[in-house]
Amino acid sequence: MKNQELNGAFVLVDPRLENDPARGQGRLAMVNYESLDNKVYVSLETGREAVYDREELLKLKPKEDIIAALSDIDPKVSERDYLELYKITLLQDRGTLKSSGQALQIVQERPQLLDLATQPAFTVEQALEKSQAR
Repeated sequence: MKNQELNGAFVLVDPRLENDPARGQGRLAMVNYESLDNKVYVSLETGREAVYDREELLKLKPKEDIIAALSDIDPKVSERDYLELYKITLLQDRGTLKSSGQALQIVQERPQLLDLATQPAFTVEQALEKSQAR
């Protein structure tokens, strides 16, 4: 997914942030735009706007990666967590903005799924593409 494709998309502000003046840790946000200095301007679910560094935002992993995680899942993971991951993949099948937000809400409510279902919203490759395009 290229940077432009994230404009208008839902992301999750990393709940593990230690310093967050906007107080958006663990909140859903919609990407407004990315600036030339790699800052990402978002609208939080509270309606406030905030600015984050690229690495502070998370998006859903591709469905295939989540399904792979389901097959390799630790037996200690609860049945509910397993079902919630499966539900996330079903929401991804819908392919709508609303379903993407609903899937991220599941992760928001079940932080133990964070590493299994999300990845950085902006990758190093995207940063390189952007700097080469300048």
